[in-house]
Amino acid sequence: MKRVLLISCLLAYNLSASAQSKSLKKSVAALNMYLSVYDSLRSHGEHSYTPKFLKITDADMVKEFGEAIEKTDSLETFDAIGIVQSKIDELLRQVLTHKKAAKLDFQSAFHDNMSVVKSDDSRLYNFSMDGKSGGSYQFRMSWMYFLNGTHFIEFPVHDVWSIREPEELTVFEGNGYHDIRSFTASNTVYYLLLGNVRTCGSCYVDYVTLVHFEKDDVALDFEYAIDSRFYDQKIFFDKASKSLSVFYDTDDLNEDCFCSNEEYQTYWTDGHSNNKLKNEDKLLKVQSCSCLFEFNGKTFVLTKRCAEFIKTED
Repeated sequence: MKRVLLISCLLAYNLSASAQSKSLKKSVAALNMYLSVYDSLRSHGEHSYTPKFLKITDADMVKEFGEAIEKTDSLETFDAIGIVQSKIDELLRQVLTHKKAAKLDFQSAFHDNMSVVKSDDSRLYNFSMDGKSGGSYQFRMSWMYFLNGTHFIEFPVHDVWSIREPEELTVFEGNGYHDIRSFTASNTVYYLLLGNVRTCGSCYVDYVTLVHFEKDDVALDFEYAIDSRFYDQKIFFDKASKSLSVFYDTDDLNEDCFCSNEEYQTYWTDGHSNNKLKNEDKLLKVQSCSCLFEFNGKTFVLTKRCAEFIKTED
């Protein structure tokens, strides 16, 4: 009798596991379908798309635009982009809250327009894709997830373009990250995230975020950002020495060598004179700047700052 019960339990477990795997595959397939549709949408110029092409239903339309929406044969550019973004947002959460989500190979599971960046310990993940804003601001939609044991926890990102306003304080940048490193100090695992975004035709922001996790919550330990006219990488992390090095040349967006967000904000809001930084023709004298931050066991502290005026040919 016990053997029969054991076999029955095993069969029930296998059937349940099989059903869960099928439901996850179905969610991934649906997500990839909308990612493929999204990839084909153009944000520049005026375009229209049919609901059939967008793979959306009347219920999707009501959910996106409200009960008062009239039935339509087509959607204009940004309405089409917005509703497909909502479907992707919904399905990505559906995938990542699935019981078996942790077993997915995210590097190959999704359509290639969904970027997946994970920490070197495979616990902190950033998912992002082109926001298709249509302008020179290359906004990215971004999602942050932390793998706590066998389940994922989502953390909100800070971004004015987000589909949903965050209900809690955010520590993660809304435009995503291109690199996530982990290191351990005093039995605490820290995560350092590096990212950048183009905010206008010749405007770039590089940023770095340092966090650690306490049970199901995240704590911000350090953040720093640089505005610049140049696209080249400016923030570098050395894991062996647990140090951050920053290199950049000044311009009209960063007129002096600022090694903290507070210095930058104070400079622009307190009306400091910058005449000493200009030449006889009232043009900004370019400086080569470098900042060295070292980890003190809890955060990064500035330990060295260098500024040197770059000589120009007469």
